[in-house]
Amino acid sequence: MVLIVCEGEKTEPNYFKALIDDFRLNTANVVVAENTAGSSPGTVVDFALKTYRKEREYDRVYCVFDKDHHATYDKALAKIKRTKLNEGHSLIAITSIPCFEFWLLLHFVYTTKPFDSGHGSICAKVISDLKKHIPEYTKGDMNIYQITQKRLDNAIRNSKMVLSYCETAGTDMPSTMIHELVEYLKNLKS
Repeated sequence: MVLIVCEGEKTEPNYFKALIDDFRLNTANVVVAENTAGSSPGTVVDFALKTYRKEREYDRVYCVFDKDHHATYDKALAKIKRTKLNEGHSLIAITSIPCFEFWLLLHFVYTTKPFDSGHGSICAKVISDLKKHIPEYTKGDMNIYQITQKRLDNAIRNSKMVLSYCETAGTDMPSTMIHELVEYLKNLKS
């Protein structure tokens, strides 16, 4: 069984639930990290661990969160690295830098554009570029997986190329690890 815990309340869970339905997987569960103080990488990891320890049925627990400007990002990654689950079980960070919409953008184009320069929201800059390909895009779009589905292999390929670029350039902006989760789910489908 696979648990996918998302930071975002709508876009990410909508995307992954539709992907899981498309792959006809009944061994994956998507949830949103619940926290009255608001969602952050730290709350995602805490909620994932709480759910894992309560239910004990998951052999893989994915924590899906953005770096954006979250103060708990580095602490969340450190907690994931030092946390030990039962033997054969994994706690895995699936990060997007700056935000999930970068993954969506990679369905349409390869880019290593440094979205962190200038003024304004970093994610707003990614969404602006995404809207060149999906003009009607809004956060929480219920059909975002269906809109991008035919370009999934393109996104995986572009994401891997971006990571290779980041490794060479010594940066993590922009990047995403979502392809690793998607490929794992594709393998479950097989």
